[in-house]
Amino acid sequence: MASAPREVWGDLATTAFVESSILFKSLDPEAIRDLLQIAQLVTWAPGETISGERDDCFYLLVEGAAQAVSGGAETFQVERSGLFGVGRALGAPRPITLVARTDVTAVVFPAPMIAALVERFPRMRKLLEAVRVARDKGGAGAPTP
Repeated sequence: MASAPREVWGDLATTAFVESSILFKSLDPEAIRDLLQIAQLVTWAPGETISGERDDCFYLLVEGAAQAVSGGAETFQVERSGLFGVGRALGAPRPITLVARTDVTAVVFPAPMIAALVERFPRMRKLLEAVRVARDKGGAGAPTP
């Protein structure tokens, strides 16, 4: 069972990790502050489902590895600094489930918040679109810090 969510706001190590992500580097200080105030840190054990089709979250993996599964087939792997929920943030969710392969710790954001930031910050949209294209071509497509 997933750990109880913990607030990211005030956690200096997690805040620094989020701020170092290439995805969030283009945000202004107010946007990053707002994002960090609603973010949560959650941990899952191997084999646990992190995210399913009905989920409305966006994930930034801090530790571990997870496998994306669609229609019973493994599609791509997400590891440290990797993102999941890209389709949700871009307004085109897909029927993909994310399952922990190892112990996984992730920063969890509400997908609508990420979608709103994508509209305000074009660089964020470009990066997420690049991730989606890379995954469609068979790669993990995770931007690295």
